[in-house]
Amino acid sequence: MGKPFYYFGKCLYTLGRPFFPTKVIGKENIKKKDSCIYAANHLSSIDIPLIQVHIPGYRRYIGKKEYSEKAVPRFLLSHFGVIFIDRDKPELSVMREIFKVLDDGQIVIFPEGTRNHGDPSEMLPIKGGLAIFAAKSGVPVVPVLFYRKPKLFRKNYMYIGKPIDICEAKGRLPNAAGAEKLTARYEYEFARLRVIFDDVVRNRRWKKKNRLPAGEKCPELEEWDKTHPVPTEEGL
Repeated sequence: MGKPFYYFGKCLYTLGRPFFPTKVIGKENIKKKDSCIYAANHLSSIDIPLIQVHIPGYRRYIGKKEYSEKAVPRFLLSHFGVIFIDRDKPELSVMREIFKVLDDGQIVIFPEGTRNHGDPSEMLPIKGGLAIFAAKSGVPVVPVLFYRKPKLFRKNYMYIGKPIDICEAKGRLPNAAGAEKLTARYEYEFARLRVIFDDVVRNRRWKKKNRLPAGEKCPELEEWDKTHPVPTEEGL
């Protein structure tokens, strides 16, 4: 029942699309069929339907176990395709289900682990689950960023970045040190992407006349790269 319920929900959400106008940037980076992990910042409960409406295809979501404690949310979300996970002590059966999905499918994860009620331009620390799922499955991570918290009738922006494929030891669960290094690298990539995103929105880079020449960085990114060295790749 997962897919029919998912697409039924998508149809309902599409009706509400005009209420949350969202400009999607980076559509060329969408993976419609290939296995991958979509990792997004989490600013509101509207993030989930916005991803569902604006990114074509079917995919599963990872949600915290607390959502399954009440019967109605558990019924609806489980039929929607949500995989419930205990973030402190994930069950082996749940981990296996996630890796099975990633054999030939896609999942969406909010790696901060909870909603960010602070500055939307800065992500909360990323949890280690993203690194574990990406390393063991060997699939790339497609970053998704919302510019600000969605609000009724206020234009917003969703940026889909180029897939991040940095795991060298694919197919294996990283040890604690390896997961920590991978997580630091994902945090670096998301922070760098935000600098690009801010420039794109501010200068309307989606318009042909405003695009930068291939290989050229905006001044803000040039400065950011000078002061933010890439985290060590040892152990990735």
